[in-house]
Amino acid sequence: MELAYQAPMAIGVAMLVGAGLGLSNLLHDRGVPRSLARYVAPWCAGAAFLIAAFWLEPGVAIPLAVVLTAMLVVLKAFRRTALRGVEGELASQAWSEITFGLAGVASLAVGWGWLGDPWVGFLPIAFMAWGDSTAGLARATLWRSNVASVWPSLGMAAVCLGAAFLYEPYWIGAVGAVVATIAERKRPSLGVWWDDNAQVVFVSLTTMVVLKML
Repeated sequence: MELAYQAPMAIGVAMLVGAGLGLSNLLHDRGVPRSLARYVAPWCAGAAFLIAAFWLEPGVAIPLAVVLTAMLVVLKAFRRTALRGVEGELASQAWSEITFGLAGVASLAVGWGWLGDPWVGFLPIAFMAWGDSTAGLARATLWRSNVASVWPSLGMAAVCLGAAFLYEPYWIGAVGAVVATIAERKRPSLGVWWDDNAQVVFVSLTTMVVLKML
């Protein structure tokens, strides 16, 4: 597509990501618990990646994801208050904003950049942005006193299986959705650079890449 078309779309994607961060901050400032406010940003980011998959070229979408992730790193290092609405409350969530961006870049680079399939690149991001957030929000509200409940994972599975309809054949996306849900359920604690975000994307992306290649 022509650059004249790609540029405004890329700006729109960046603005949607920024709006998500801003809305999370606003909700936090208005007294909404951070455990709830922080999930607005990933839903907006997921929508931004969806727009990118539909209307951007990989040569634009992937560098844009890199730039946005770099901006998150800069904010985390020098202006942490700009991320006050999305910072996790648990030690395992200390760098979740950064791992979200890095996992997104990796998924786009492998699925779209290497395999040439925007939906293999996008779906693991959707599982992370929408599915993982659904499970986290459920645990922070309805099942706050019962973190072992299976219902948040079932909610994530439903969201992920819905997102999987974007992929053809559906069964590959569905398998990716199921393994993403299982990966989130395990809730890894392998250090700041390997949290739910990294695990969900790595497991689902690897599974879908293998199934696609087979």
